[in-house]
Amino acid sequence: MLYATGSQVGPHHEVPIMDKALLTRLFEDHYRANRRLWQAVMALSDEQFCQAPGNGYPSIRTQIVRMVANENLWVNYLWHGEVEFLQESQFPTRASIRVEWDALEEEICDFIGELGSAELERRVAPPFLDSGASLKVGETLLQIINDAVECRTQLRQHLYRLGIPSLPENQRLL
Repeated sequence: MLYATGSQVGPHHEVPIMDKALLTRLFEDHYRANRRLWQAVMALSDEQFCQAPGNGYPSIRTQIVRMVANENLWVNYLWHGEVEFLQESQFPTRASIRVEWDALEEEICDFIGELGSAELERRVAPPFLDSGASLKVGETLLQIINDAVECRTQLRQHLYRLGIPSLPENQRLL
């Protein structure tokens, strides 16, 4: 479980702010949003999928591969201690992206399933970060979701510009 400590709650008190059940629920919501995003992506032509919008943002394909690569990097580092940087060229088709995306979802869910309270609190110092930061595993997993929400927001704007109708309120991508 993650805890907040300090003067706001007293120097000797710890207040739980996250546990494994909440983290599991957040990732379930995250993957549900990703599946809705994928439905919208499948409605695109190959040209729309691969074309950059011209406003400085990359194509939908590139953004989705970056989402997959980010999650893959972190789960492999946190769970296996391995650093793997996936490249867009490794995913030439939507089908190849989807296979990786589905496998990654299963892997992250398995990883979270094995986490205990102490593991959520464990600090790591990823060698691929220039800052030399020490990060908690639980906080890093939350950042994966945060990064994906930002990416889905950009993708949703791109899809809107391509004429993909807005999703009903109960099917938002966020």
